[in-house]
Amino acid sequence: MTMQIIIGLKRLDVAKRRLAAHLAPDQRRQLMLTMLRAVASSAHQADLGPIALATSEPTGAALADELQLAVLSDGDLPWNQGLVHALGQVVPPPRTVMYLAGDLPLLTAAELAEFAAAAPPVGVCIARARDGGTNALVVTPSDAFHPLFGHPRSSEVHRDSARQLGLPCRVIDLRGLALDVDTIEDARDADVIPAQLIGRGPAPARG
Repeated sequence: MTMQIIIGLKRLDVAKRRLAAHLAPDQRRQLMLTMLRAVASSAHQADLGPIALATSEPTGAALADELQLAVLSDGDLPWNQGLVHALGQVVPPPRTVMYLAGDLPLLTAAELAEFAAAAPPVGVCIARARDGGTNALVVTPSDAFHPLFGHPRSSEVHRDSARQLGLPCRVIDLRGLALDVDTIEDARDADVIPAQLIGRGPAPARG
């Protein structure tokens, strides 16, 4: 199944704020970029269709060029609205869209291909995060369903919303699609932060 892949990226100056007690802003920025590069590489290798970066990051165009991605504006909108805004710029509109998180350091091309192959011809396919969230979503037709990322246990929210709309829905569990990095525990499990930084809190006050 050929599809448009959209990888969302918010502004890098506020990347991974939940890691602020452990990493400085520049370190969080570099962590996000490292994970994004890994996701883009896996998406290219999976060869499922065109890939775009949806962002309002000031360096987004240069970053997309480096990663050989198209760039779409998210309108500086909240996450879900921004993804829908980006999809609306794709011409002609794609039959199928995959919304893909950019912070999946263990993702492989084989897992992406397996996830895409599991999607129903019409309906929704959800890649469940290990905390019950959602790290990727395939929708056919692309305008049949709007993403609902960010809700607690959003995989269940997506599933229930799809059912209410009468859309077939599948929920898929794959290791590389399950582990996104939001907490220091995630970072430890994904082995994406140098060991000497894990557990380091803010520097003590002086004076």
